[in-house]
Amino acid sequence: MSIVTAGIALFILLPAMRLILMLGVFLHQRDYRFSAIAALVLAIVAAGLLVGAA
Repeated sequence: MSIVTAGIALFILLPAMRLILMLGVFLHQRDYRFSAIAALVLAIVAAGLLVGAA
């Protein structure tokens, strides 16, 4: 059962990890427009997580 729970958690966290990776890559490439977009989407995901947890 713990393997299933870990798999579900990983499945949920993959999009957020992809956004964090994209934000890092865009900042490294000094592409600030796409960095801002990635940061905005990550903030929206975080806000949704906080609202859903409350």
